Amino acid sequence: MKKFLTSKIGNILLCIAEIIVGVLLLVNPDAVTSAFIIGAGAVMILTGIVFCTLYFVGEAEKMVIKQLLFKGLLLIILGVLCVTQYGVLLAALPFVTWVYAIAMLILAAYKVQCTVDILRLSGIRWYFPAISAALAVVLALFILLNPNTAMNIVWGFMGVSIILEAGLEIATIILLK
Repeated sequence: MKKFLTSKIGNILLCIAEIIVGVLLLVNPDAVTSAFIIGAGAVMILTGIVFCTLYFVGEAEKMVIKQLLFKGLLLIILGVLCVTQYGVLLAALPFVTWVYAIAMLILAAYKVQCTVDILRLSGIRWYFPAISAALAVVLALFILLNPNTAMNIVWGFMGVSIILEAGLEIATIILLK
């Protein structure tokens, strides 16, 4: 029973940390994103060091096949870039959002093709891909015309989602007997 209570407290503390991250995402998404990029970079650097070390201490034939030295060096390079150039990556997010919107428009064109194909073949559920295409076009245009606003909406949605998920998890832990 003592282990169970300790586990419950640990899970509640983890949920509180999630709520804090969610609130920070709502208040200052750039800082949270920067911290995430830096943290991911640190993990890449450490993993790269482990891979490079394993390459030199492992059996030569196996390590040649696994190419751990290359993978390790690549992770170290990417990690250093994330840690030192997180601002550049943060500034690139609107461009990534823009690329995503272009991909949505391309998929919308495909959905229009599906809609017309279904109509030409006398299908009865042509409106599903038509609705999907219309939604994709509207969302893509919104993103293209307002990339920063779209990103802020996504960050806000993520923050609220994390807070709600953590709150429900805490309720589950407390009510669990």
